[in-house]
Amino acid sequence: MAHHMIVVLDIEGFGDRRRTNPHQRGVRDGLYDVVRTSFDAVGVPWADCYHEDRGDAVFILAPASTSKAVFVEALPHRLITALRVHNDTHPEEQRMRLRMALHAGEVQYDDHGVASSSLNLAFRLIDAQPLKAALAASPGVLALITSDWFFDDVVRHTPGAAPATYRRVKVAEKETSTIAWITLPDHPYPAERRRPVDRSLVPRQLPLAIRDFTGRADHVAALDDLIPADDEAPTVVITAIDGTAGIGKTTLAVHWAHRVQHRFPDGTLHVNLRGYGPGAPATPSQVLDGFLRALDVPAEKMPVGMDEQAALYRSLLDGRRMLIVLDNANSADQVRPLLPGAAGCMVIVTSRDSLTGLVVTEAAHRLSLDLLTPPEALNLVTGIIGAEQAAAEPEAVAELLRLCARLPLALRIAASKVAAQRHTTVADVVAELADEHRRLDVLSLGSDERAAIRAVFDWSYQRLTADQAQLFRRLGLHPGPDLSLCAAAVVGEVDVAVARKLLDSLTEAHLIEPGPRERYRFHDLLRAYAADQAHRYDSQADSDRVIRTLLAWYARNACTGDELMFPSHPRIPMQLPHSAATDTGQLRGFADALAWLEDERTNLLAALREATQQELHRHAVHLADGMRFLDTLGSWDDILATDSLGLMAAEHCGDGSAERYFLRRRGEIFIDLRRWDEAWADLERALAIARTAADGFDEGVVLNDLGLLCYERGDFEEARAYLLEGLPLVRNRSPLRYEAVNEGNLSRVYVGLGQYRQALEHGERGLVLRRQIGDISGESAALHHLARAWQGLGEHRKVIDLCRAALTLGRATQGKYTIVIGRGSRVLATTLADTLDTFAISLHHTGNSDEAIACWREAVALLEEFSYEQRAAEVRQRLNNATQS
Repeated sequence: MAHHMIVVLDIEGFGDRRRTNPHQRGVRDGLYDVVRTSFDAVGVPWADCYHEDRGDAVFILAPASTSKAVFVEALPHRLITALRVHNDTHPEEQRMRLRMALHAGEVQYDDHGVASSSLNLAFRLIDAQPLKAALAASPGVLALITSDWFFDDVVRHTPGAAPATYRRVKVAEKETSTIAWITLPDHPYPAERRRPVDRSLVPRQLPLAIRDFTGRADHVAALDDLIPADDEAPTVVITAIDGTAGIGKTTLAVHWAHRVQHRFPDGTLHVNLRGYGPGAPATPSQVLDGFLRALDVPAEKMPVGMDEQAALYRSLLDGRRMLIVLDNANSADQVRPLLPGAAGCMVIVTSRDSLTGLVVTEAAHRLSLDLLTPPEALNLVTGIIGAEQAAAEPEAVAELLRLCARLPLALRIAASKVAAQRHTTVADVVAELADEHRRLDVLSLGSDERAAIRAVFDWSYQRLTADQAQLFRRLGLHPGPDLSLCAAAVVGEVDVAVARKLLDSLTEAHLIEPGPRERYRFHDLLRAYAADQAHRYDSQADSDRVIRTLLAWYARNACTGDELMFPSHPRIPMQLPHSAATDTGQLRGFADALAWLEDERTNLLAALREATQQELHRHAVHLADGMRFLDTLGSWDDILATDSLGLMAAEHCGDGSAERYFLRRRGEIFIDLRRWDEAWADLERALAIARTAADGFDEGVVLNDLGLLCYERGDFEEARAYLLEGLPLVRNRSPLRYEAVNEGNLSRVYVGLGQYRQALEHGERGLVLRRQIGDISGESAALHHLARAWQGLGEHRKVIDLCRAALTLGRATQGKYTIVIGRGSRVLATTLADTLDTFAISLHHTGNSDEAIACWREAVALLEEFSYEQRAAEVRQRLNNATQS
């Protein structure tokens, strides 16, 4: 590797069709003559340079010892002279205009030549569209572009290069996106208008930058792109950095300002506006007084009154290139008098408020900060505690990131507790943070309020109105990770319009984050803070009432959704009191119900756990009852947990009917999972309870489930016995679905026994019942049962017709799930897969092998999607046999 000055020269319009081959040879000869003589003339011997030809271009690596100033002071003018001589002595087709790119950096030599990222950048600069456009618009013969780094390190320190005639541009070529600087040496841009400034009085007011700043690369790049140039920005550029408390707004602003303040040669002003924090917010007049003094306005000339101060401030900034950092603003009104009016200045404002007014009226660029990404959070903690300790406790570090919710301030506080004491481990701090009731206190120790999570959150909370504060506290009682607008209205005991207005205010203050479809979420530490405020300032009776109302709202909506999705299924009679707050009128059909249940899936599980913990057993029963949809989506762990909690709540309520209901539901899931012993235990227990209660219908339902269990285990004789015993107990009893299910299961059992005529009889009765109750998915299954019976009798044409009809119904129903939530139902998928398998067997038997293979492939994909590995393996074997035959 060696460091070199990099020069690239490219001929404009080399491929012009007016240039013949002889003309192009003349141009290339002229290029090398111009370059060689120019380099020699400015004291950079051509013989000492490495160069490579690029057809219509050449790149040169000058020795590292060469002064870089030569390439911007002397070389451009020498090239211009040589070009004019060439053009005056050659025909028009051989005349030249050149683009020139300058950069410097490390270059790698190998057997193939040279390569490096610095070279790549130089090549991207020479191809930049702004450079081509600049030369095209110029009457001169040379356009020069330099990298941003080269301009800062060389050009602006070289008076002979006329840095004021350069213009800042953005370059986006291939994978490169960067800033560069262009000048036209023989037709220069007007010099930048700059008021003479006494450099000894240039203010640099930035506070100390944080040493271990990490992450935020995208935000830093976005700020870089906004740095104004005279040819780009007719007005001052304003950027508003917003985000919640402790998110790192000030850290980012100060870090970035330190990084770029050399680009603002007339100074950097900084002020903490104290919009959030101890003490009263700074008034614009107080800030202007400080800024004017920093700009060397003597006391006797200091204006009286804010308007006069602002006018003088704007006058002093006119013609200057300054960076102004206004940290911790509380409103747009606090900021407006502090905005300069001069092009070339840049203002960075940080605030917990979204400062929408600045965005609307002053065209400010909004830059919102979110939590650190997991890699950024890990880098931050590692930088504080050291790589060795981070590597020694990786699991504890990961838990630290989770407990601190990747909030930068919380991470700094927690990591500093480890770094401050030699014998403290990450696991020690994690153990302290693990107690959610103490977590805020652990992160709020010490006398510095700015380094205490509770105090930092307090500053935002104290600016809320009474109504906003009450809703904020109550939102902290919500058990789930996010919530809808309607749920917020229920928690706040207000109507939806009021809730929306209050949530907008909390969003503006970055105390809650909006999401799609009018949903909102906290980050974990703010949720804990809101709940803590509720426990501090609201009575226990009020909080308990809010929780009961919210859980009842979730339970009623879940049960309403369940009824809309599964109208033919039984459910537990609702025993929760109805109120306006728990009205469920928003669900009006299958699609509404499925979308709501899927959106609220995590919240419903959290609500069920909360009801269990609060010993609200009747609420828990109905919440569990309303989550049948989890079964259709194949969430095995969630389904089992839901049914188990529902069963426990039913036992506490002394509700034997509900107890049998959850035992049956859980038993059916165990059957699906092929966990025969657990299924048998639940169903035997349900049967005993039903017989003790003399509930014949329930007894018949459980006998059907026991028959299904025996069928799935391959014990067809025992299955038939249970099903025949249970059939009279459910016949002509509402809901008729159970009679239909029993008939269908008997059809399947008789197919297993090879008694196909009996299978047809029961299958036909099952189909009639399914159609009678309007059970479309059940009708699809009944058609498949008939197809299996006819297949046993060798009637493959009938099988094909029945399967086509069954698949049409099944796919239509499955499609309803996919349209609403983007994926199908587990129950429907397995029915479809079984039907496709039966269909394929008959198709293959009748010689339609291609369609059979396609059906088997679809069946395998459906079974694999929902983790039915054993059944998928059986179908896959038939597929393999067909493809190999």
